Amino acid sequence: MKRFIEDALKETNTSKTEYWEDKLIRDCQKVYQRIRREITQVHEDFFWNYWTTDVQAWANEYEIQREWVTVNEWEEDEYVVPWIDKVKRVYLLQWETYVELPQLSDYQERVGMKGWVLKDNHIILTWTPEEDITDWLKLEGTCIINQPDWTENSDDDIFPNWKELDYYKPIIATNLKIALWRSKQDFDKENIAKQDYQEELMEMKRYITERVQSIYYTNLTY
Repeated sequence: MKRFIEDALKETNTSKTEYWEDKLIRDCQKVYQRIRREITQVHEDFFWNYWTTDVQAWANEYEIQREWVTVNEWEEDEYVVPWIDKVKRVYLLQWETYVELPQLSDYQERVGMKGWVLKDNHIILTWTPEEDITDWLKLEGTCIINQPDWTENSDDDIFPNWKELDYYKPIIATNLKIALWRSKQDFDKENIAKQDYQEELMEMKRYITERVQSIYYTNLTY
């Protein structure tokens, strides 16, 4: 990503004294958020993940995982599980298959239906398990995505865990060019950059529309 930003500065003849780092970071963050909104408008559940937890006997309340967890930290295929922002579904493991558990309304909870409710960042089962069961409870939901670090020695991921989106890093740099040409009052080049941005954005949306469905539903059946 740093290379694309440097290319944008060079193409627009912008020095670091003209465009100080704090402003550069703020502007890149704005574009990043805008692109994330565009992605979720195309596919609401694109930034999804899941986590599983053991169920303990006589405990029916479980706090939602909202921190980054490193998995397989001693192996080469290390990866991290992002925060769960919004719980979409809850499952119980039955005969080696996860079966969806219904989320209950207040009335359903009061009349004693079996399911789950969400209260104060906790999943509460409406009955009490009587034994310890490994990986019995599974949550799926959309993820909180950390803001990328745009500083000099940062990692180069714009969307960690979604490597297929690295191809679209130039979109951020193109949007940056729009702001730089505007600040120089070169409106012809600003309009060209706007056209490039729209084309790159439409390409990204086509990719998500055509391919993310299969990626999402393949992983969903895990």
